Amino acid sequence: MKAHPRVIAVVVLAGAAMGGLVLAQGAAAPPAQGQAPAPQTQTPAPAGRGAGRQTVPGPGGARRGGFTQFTRPKAPEDVLARGKALYETNCASCHAPDLRGGANGSNLLRSGVALNDQKGELVAQAITGHTPTINLVAADSVAVAEYIHSIHATMGGQGSPPGRNPTNVTLNVLVGDAKAGEATFGTVCASCHSVTGNLKGIGSKFPEPRALQNAWVSGSSSAFGGGGGGRGGGGGVGNPATVTMPNGSKIEGTLIRKDDFLVVLRLADGTRKSIARNDGVPRVDVKDPNEAHKKMVMDLAFSDPDNAKLHDITAYLWTIK
Repeated sequence: MKAHPRVIAVVVLAGAAMGGLVLAQGAAAPPAQGQAPAPQTQTPAPAGRGAGRQTVPGPGGARRGGFTQFTRPKAPEDVLARGKALYETNCASCHAPDLRGGANGSNLLRSGVALNDQKGELVAQAITGHTPTINLVAADSVAVAEYIHSIHATMGGQGSPPGRNPTNVTLNVLVGDAKAGEATFGTVCASCHSVTGNLKGIGSKFPEPRALQNAWVSGSSSAFGGGGGGRGGGGGVGNPATVTMPNGSKIEGTLIRKDDFLVVLRLADGTRKSIARNDGVPRVDVKDPNEAHKKMVMDLAFSDPDNAKLHDITAYLWTIK
């Protein structure tokens, strides 16, 4: 009697699986009674990108697991002070005081030696082989390396130079006079807005003053007439639009889409009307509901180079809780 080939395959696979299970169980068998368990070993991390990175937080709460210059622990202040003095004395003439290098020295902000150095070992090697000769003891070479690392830690993303993106800085936009802001608001804003009407409690609707300032200056929040828009091509989608046909007749509606070949409107009765365009014909005029707001902000900005009135309005609106 012949066994069906499919049955044989199933039996073979099942036997292989059971054999693997037995082997796996045998490999993980518990130690005999009274015998200490075998020490656990960790598989070393693979070499390559990310190798050698530290994962301890760096200065200013640096991101864990990021590039080494952002994650290595900061050296003590006395070490950094000594390293800075040694760098300025022995290195700055060629590599520049800001580490950006020059005609006689490389840019240490992008130096592979400096960036890959962990605890001064690569920098010390470079100092030992330096021309002209620089005589530093090992501790001083480490201090120079730690100072260079401290500058690296202040660099921004994408290799941005130190200082361009300051760390641990809190921006305070509440620098205006709320009382003066109330007066300015009454002059330039009160015709469209009211702190007891559409702006009631406006200061409590934003998590912090900067968000409030961004919203009212740009008019992006619905409270200031913004927040419109929709899907489709072209700018001004969702705004009132007028299409002027070649014969002079006009079609008005809400803009759904506008590009070089087509304009689509939603008419007053809710229907959609599509009109082909060619070389800018027919003309489409889109009304910007924020036009008056933008003009007001620009007038304030041009008439007041220090933006004092804008800051005054922000300070005033923040008090409206």
